[in-house]
Amino acid sequence: MVTVAFALYLSLLPFRLQAVPLDAAWDDFLLAMSSWPQRVPRVNFLANVLLFVPVGFGLCGALRADREPRLTLRALLVVLCASVAASLAAEFLQEFAPRRVVSASDVLAQTTGCWVGIAAWLGVGPELIHWIRETRRRTHHDRVTRALVAYAAIWAFANLAPFDITLNVDRLANRWRDGEIVLIPFASNLPLARLWWDAVVTAVSAVPLGALLLVGWQPRDQRRSLAAVMGLGVTALVALEIAQIFIRSHGSDMTDVVCGAVGVALGVLVGVRTFDRRLDAPAGDTFARWAWIGLGAWCLMLGSYHWQPFDFVVDESLVRQKLARISLIPLAGYGSGSDLNAFNTLLAKIGLAIPFGGITSFALGGLAGRLIPFALVWVGLSAAVFGAIELGQFFLPSRVPDPSDVWLGIAGSGLGIWLVRWLRSGYKAPRPL
Repeated sequence: MVTVAFALYLSLLPFRLQAVPLDAAWDDFLLAMSSWPQRVPRVNFLANVLLFVPVGFGLCGALRADREPRLTLRALLVVLCASVAASLAAEFLQEFAPRRVVSASDVLAQTTGCWVGIAAWLGVGPELIHWIRETRRRTHHDRVTRALVAYAAIWAFANLAPFDITLNVDRLANRWRDGEIVLIPFASNLPLARLWWDAVVTAVSAVPLGALLLVGWQPRDQRRSLAAVMGLGVTALVALEIAQIFIRSHGSDMTDVVCGAVGVALGVLVGVRTFDRRLDAPAGDTFARWAWIGLGAWCLMLGSYHWQPFDFVVDESLVRQKLARISLIPLAGYGSGSDLNAFNTLLAKIGLAIPFGGITSFALGGLAGRLIPFALVWVGLSAAVFGAIELGQFFLPSRVPDPSDVWLGIAGSGLGIWLVRWLRSGYKAPRPL
């Protein structure tokens, strides 16, 4: 039901509702449902499909988890009826939202998304639940490698989302002419600062992949050779860039393969030095100092991402305009642009906050046994950092401050703290005989 509620919430953003006579709203709703729009924006259709994939998957899980994996006809009808009911309810409520368009194509797209979610449950649902439960019972080696597997899946998803695939030859040719497909490394027409920024981000994001390829799907205490890791890593990076040729929201650049390969190599180095060491070893002053240095470095990373291109200006009228557009409704600012772009931005904001929380967990190691002081310092530190980032965006003409990003930052950092603690607790679990 959480997925259904979340879908309804996103459908009504930014909640600028107005009173409409009920009979007029109903008549307009029936007219919209009985006709097909002349033009269906592909991006909007795909966004509605993605919105209801978790609905189909979640409803199947609620009905069939811990039961027979096979989806019965009765359960299938319940899931579809609940999905269609939620979709129709969302479309009718949009009659009271002036900025929303009621359309039968949205219902079709959302129902398609539900079917995709059902198919995903039939394919991997029971296995995923079993994998998660087994992960919670494993020892440290399995926890780390399984966390890396989850990261690899999220990494691939984020690099391919929002899956706006195009096979149109003319469009692909235009992408080539516009410089969105680059076969020569570092030959992109992007500004030098942006090119270096993308290179750093690509390398950093590939580090966990190198660690995974070093130990993943290997017998305990065995490692792949550097040549094998680099071969697998480069193959995965090239495959990703080939796939991105057909993703309209992403560019394909061989620079990413080169920088990703550097990240994979760094991941091997980190993995060799990290695996089989105890994460629950006491954190001395030196370790804590390095953690704070790492936290400061990641704050610089966050500032670089959120403040590009650093064209700061002090303009009172600009600040007033941005203040007038701010909404305290969570995620309201994400409804002003493309739904797919908003989805990508949401993933990026949470993804950048997770390492912040993970490093914070080590930096505040002295408070680890004191829950309330730890939580207060963590929330205060996260709110200060992400609040300062949003405050700086008031003075950047090309940036839009949004209070939702502060909440996303706190939530993402909390996820990072939980992840580190979960990994560390695995070291304290007894090894199976």
